[in-house]
Amino acid sequence: MTTAPQTMPGRRRYLVIGVILPILIALVGAIVALTWLPDLPDPVAIHWDSNGADGFGSVWIMILMPLAIVTVVTVASGLSLRGAPQRGGLTSTEKIIVVTRMFLSVLLTIGVIGSLAAQRGLSDAAAAPNIATPMIVGAIGGVLLAAVAWFVLPRAVPASFDEETEVEPLDLAPTENVYWSRTVRISGGIVVVLALVVALTVGNAIATARGSSSGLPFALGLAVFVLLLSVGMSFWRVRADRRGFAVRGILGWPQVSIPANEVADVRVVRVNPTADFGGWGWRVAPGRRTGIILRAGEAIEVTRRNGKRLVVTVDDAETAARVMQTLVARSAA
Repeated sequence: MTTAPQTMPGRRRYLVIGVILPILIALVGAIVALTWLPDLPDPVAIHWDSNGADGFGSVWIMILMPLAIVTVVTVASGLSLRGAPQRGGLTSTEKIIVVTRMFLSVLLTIGVIGSLAAQRGLSDAAAAPNIATPMIVGAIGGVLLAAVAWFVLPRAVPASFDEETEVEPLDLAPTENVYWSRTVRISGGIVVVLALVVALTVGNAIATARGSSSGLPFALGLAVFVLLLSVGMSFWRVRADRRGFAVRGILGWPQVSIPANEVADVRVVRVNPTADFGGWGWRVAPGRRTGIILRAGEAIEVTRRNGKRLVVTVDDAETAARVMQTLVARSAA
C-alpha cells in the first residue's frame, strides 16, 4: 500500500513569493547595476562613516553581494522548510522566515544598488554621498512588501509542539534527593552554518581593513562578538534539582533559572526548529514560549505560574520532566 504525497496548500504562492520574487528582485538589481559600469568610478565606495565614504573596493562586490546573500538565504531556509507539506502548510514562524526573504531582498537591492546609483558620473568615489537614504527606502519597501506577502500566503497551521507527552513524578521516598543534568550542543549541520557566518564576518573584517582603516575596529569587534555569540549559543548545561530548573550557556550567559515553586506544569514535547521556533538557538515563539533549540526532537517544556513557557531540546527529556514533576509536587506539599 502506498500513500499519496501531500501537497502543501498555496504551494505556488509560496514558490512565487518565497523563492522566485526575492531572487528575481536581487537579479534585476544586479543587471541594472551592470548597465551602469561605464559611469561608475573605479574603485567604488563600499564603506561609509559619519563623514562620508572612507572605504573603497571592486564594483563587483557591490553588484553581486545582494544577489549572493539573497540566493544563499533563500536556498538554505528553503531546505529547512521541506517538512511543511507533511504538516499541511507553513506555521506562523515559517511564514516569518518566508516573508523575511522578501524584506532582505528589497533592503539589500535598494540599499546597495542605490549606493551605486549615487556614484554614477563621479570621477572619484571619495565624493560619494552617504547611503542613509537608499537604506531607509529599502527598509521601508522591504517591510511593506513583506507585509503584503504575509497576507497573500495561506493561513498558518498550528505548531507541532502542541503534541505532548504527559509524565508522572518519580516514585521516591520523601527523604530522597533527586538531581538531573545534561550538557547539550547544537546539531552538526548548524555548526557548519555558524562556521560559515563566522568566516564571512572575519572575511568582512579583512576586506574592511584593506579598504578602510577607520572601519577596522568596528569590523573586528563585530567578528569577535559573532564568534563569542556562536560559541555561547552552541553548548548549554541543563539542570533539574531541588533549586528548580536551570539552563546556562557554556560561557555563563545566557542563563535561565526557574524555582520549583514557580513551576505550574512540566511536559515532554516534540520540536521542529523551523516550524515551531523559526530556527535554532535562543528563540521566541507564539504561546509565550521561549526556546533553547539545538536540534529537532524531544524537549522538556516548563510552564511558569504566570503562563510563560521555556522549551529546551535535550536528550532524556522524559527523565528531566519526571524529576521536575517530583520537585514541583514537593514544593507544593
